[in-house]
This record gives sequence, structure tokens and C-alpha cells, in this order.
Amino acid sequence: MKKNILKSITLLLAVTSLTSCLKDDRLVLDPAKGHNVIEFANPAQIVRTGTPSPMYAFSYESTSSPVLPVTVSYSGPEATAPQDITVQIAVGADSKITEYNTATGDHFVKLQPASYTISATEVVIKAGTSKATFNVSFKPATFNFAAAEVLPLTITSASSGIISGNFNTILLNVSAKNAYDGVYAMQAGSFVQRYSNPTTPTTGDNLNGSTATNPDVTLTTVGANTVQIGNLKWAGGTSNVAGIDNLQATVDPATNLVTMKALGNATLANIPGSVNKYDPATKTFTLNFDWNQTGAKRVYSLNIKYKASR
Repeated sequence: MKKNILKSITLLLAVTSLTSCLKDDRLVLDPAKGHNVIEFANPAQIVRTGTPSPMYAFSYESTSSPVLPVTVSYSGPEATAPQDITVQIAVGADSKITEYNTATGDHFVKLQPASYTISATEVVIKAGTSKATFNVSFKPATFNFAAAEVLPLTITSASSGIISGNFNTILLNVSAKNAYDGVYAMQAGSFVQRYSNPTTPTTGDNLNGSTATNPDVTLTTVGANTVQIGNLKWAGGTSNVAGIDNLQATVDPATNLVTMKALGNATLANIPGSVNKYDPATKTFTLNFDWNQTGAKRVYSLNIKYKASR
């Protein structure tokens, strides 16, 4: 008899827990049903759906001082709060980042306290309104360029109402753009040449020739003075250049000279005696590099000019 009672209690608790979870999910999917919840409003588009906590990505110039408004919402069928609701906010636990990494296979780390300031840890959703906002000020110059950093924020308590089980914690993925980050347009003088051996250029090869009319390339920050070059193509502009994954350019800010490398191909390097530089006045890169120098060599001359923010 005691066993049956214990089984019944266990089943009841499981059903109650499941009902609670399903109810909370239902509120998010259809806020017109059920009760209002107190939650974070989306500050941007969610990076990936179906994760333990929603993540939002923001990228800032390293020299900027951005301020991100974050809103706490009284969401559901009631248009406004029936009374003042005081909501406590805090930096979320490290376990929230670990939980996200485990679910996605990512490797995010927590943003250091020196990189941000939160304007308030308590906000009030006034009666007759549905939202309250606080600000997070970031210091991109202090971000770790080598890491994927996240600031978790959590609603810890509310003076009344139900705290959402889905949007009570959000993850803000922030990154800094260095001075060279952006979208770049190909310029006259850009070309590629393939070789069948170290000294013999291939002939009748449609992948050889001018790349001046190729699609734009992207330069993505991976370090304080290093960018990764994306969307680089052979002549003709349709086939991606293969065999040089993670192609990177590092600028010496004192001289504006550039060093080329590819994490996926250790042979890639500046061509000796060639020009590899950045012109800050025109925001133009002149790059000359090759790879597979002792075999089927490849030579690329790349002239690109800043076009737009990425």
C-alpha cells in the first residue's frame, strides 16, 4: 500500500512539473492564453532556436562606447500591469553558459566585469504599463579578441506575478571589431595564378586570371590587429579558393605592413620582396601571397578597398 502511495505521489509530482513546463512554453507561443509572465524582451534576433537560454549577438567597433537597452516585459493577455511590479536583475550564473555550450557544442566564456557596467539591478514595471528598461554599457576595447564572450543576465525575483521559465535568463554575446573589420570590394590589379609545379603556370585554366570583378570579401576580427578573410574566390568569381582555410592578415599598426598566414595551410606566406601593406588613408589592402611553393604552387595578388561595415 505504501509503495502504491509513493508511486502515486511521484507520478503526481511529475505531471505537475510537466504541466508547469508546458504551460510556460504555451505562454511564449501563445501569450493570449493563460497568465502574463515577467520576462526579458528580445533585444535582437535570437541567434539559435531551441537552446536552453536565448542568445543574442552584438558586434561593436573596438573604439566605441556602446550602450545596449535591455527591457523587462510584462507579457501575456493583459495589456498592462495591474500594479507596480519590482523586478530584480543580476548577472547570470556561469552554469547558464555551460548549459548552452553543452547543448550547442560552442565554447562561450563569461564576459569579464571590467568590460561592462549595468545601470540598475532593479527596475519597476509601473501599473498601467508593460515594460521597464535598464542599460548595459560595454567597453569593447577590453574584450578578449581571442574568445567568444557572453554576458548572462537573469531575473532573480519579482514583487508579484510569474517569472517566465523560458526568458528569465538571456545571453548577450558581444564581440569587438578592430580597425580593419568590414566588407571590402575587389580592386584593379587583383589576380590569381595557379601552377602545375613550382615554376610552370597552368594554361587553359579558367580559375586563373583577374579577380577584380569578383564578389566582395569579408574581413572579420579575430585579434586586435588580425582579420580573417572570407569569400575569397578564384578567377570567374564562382568557386571558393580551397586549401587555405582560416586565411588571416595581421597588420603592424606602427608600419601598416601586413603578414599573411592560413591556419589551414602552414605554407601560405607573403611572397618575398612583394608589397603587403594597409593604407589607412584609403582603407585599402595590397596583399601578395602564395602557398604550396614546392608543389602545385598558387599565387594571389589581392587589392581590396573598404566598402561597408560587416
